[in-house]
Amino acid sequence: MTENYSFEVPGRICILGDKVDLLEKPVIAAAIDLMMSFELQKKDDSNVIFYSQDTGEKIEFKLGENPPIDINLGYWSVLYERLKDQIDVGFSLSVRSDIPIGRGLSTSAALSIGFLRAMNLAYDLKLSARKIAELAYKGENHDLGIQCGRMDQYSIAYGGVTFIYTDANPKVEQMNISAIPIVVGDSLENRKASSVLNRIKSQIREGNENVLRAFKIIEECVYEGRFALINKDFIQLGKLMDKQQEQEINLEANTQMINKLCTASKQAGAFGAKQMGAGGGGCMLALCPGKQEEVANAIEKAGGKAWVFNIYNY
Repeated sequence: MTENYSFEVPGRICILGDKVDLLEKPVIAAAIDLMMSFELQKKDDSNVIFYSQDTGEKIEFKLGENPPIDINLGYWSVLYERLKDQIDVGFSLSVRSDIPIGRGLSTSAALSIGFLRAMNLAYDLKLSARKIAELAYKGENHDLGIQCGRMDQYSIAYGGVTFIYTDANPKVEQMNISAIPIVVGDSLENRKASSVLNRIKSQIREGNENVLRAFKIIEECVYEGRFALINKDFIQLGKLMDKQQEQEINLEANTQMINKLCTASKQAGAFGAKQMGAGGGGCMLALCPGKQEEVANAIEKAGGKAWVFNIYNY
């Protein structure tokens, strides 16, 4: 007899602190109600199937065999390897994403968190949110060698608005905030996140003073932003978002289109706007109390695609 499980995990946005988790500094992130859906069927044989409804990629193997990692679903392969001793019967797992792939809203971390939640449900692994987040981070960073910090995995694993200490002893403060008046804009550019991240990581290793100074300013914005959120001081939070964006420009992580969307958002009434993720294109975020519709329209008139999201809590 088979057992079936269905569930969703959210995408995430970074309110303040993009990339400073590379130096294990704190960030403020939020899970949003843009979802990735998972369907798991636990079997009574030794067959394992990974399937992506979005890409059509399908991998089949048996318990005891090693799935390939040089595939889009390689995130699952490395996590399966970490858990395989606790998986005693086969399963079929499929995924479908409403989160745009490769746009800076963390589909990779959502894939990893979803796989771990599936294994946790089906095999009663008793994994905490912290353990799921840390395993997802290790799979992506250690096993696949992807240049990432801990923000994405912890934000998605915990849900809600989170202040995350991303060092080797990570801690998560779930903030008592149910809503933030935001609009997300996609620049619709071919994103060059990997090249931006690799360059910045190299500059950090070399001790580049401009990069380290920019990271220090962004870190200060994160700490100040925590108090602004607690006090619901959106004017101050908007100023801090603008201040971070100035540093993104100093880091040469911005693009002309991202700058255009940020400017259009502020002209339409946003208190502040900044890009999200590694840089080199992708999405930006505008803070706009009472002006979400106007800002969304301005982003689309400027050539982007806009969404209005709610905070997602498990």
